[in-house]
Amino acid sequence: MRVFLNILIILSTLASFPLRADSVSMRDYNLLSRGMNEGEILHRLGTPDHETVAYGEFDRILGKTWYYFPATHEVSNRQWITEIRFNGSGDVIQLDRYKAW
Repeated sequence: MRVFLNILIILSTLASFPLRADSVSMRDYNLLSRGMNEGEILHRLGTPDHETVAYGEFDRILGKTWYYFPATHEVSNRQWITEIRFNGSGDVIQLDRYKAW
């Protein structure tokens, strides 16, 4: 019974995370700004599709870049890649948006 309960908890947790985010709509992109933190971005856009991390001395994080890609089913006017760069403290320092295709 305990094993079944643990499996149920794991499956319900995995179900709450999207497997792939859709591209960021222009409305949502316009709500983003420099100085926001990672938590605010996660709250507004969800988990990024890809993340790169730059490390410095002693494995200190120097910065991160999050990418949001369009889903394959999205129509051509929504096929934009959103790139969000963070400094080592987790604050947004740059926002970019460009056409995927």
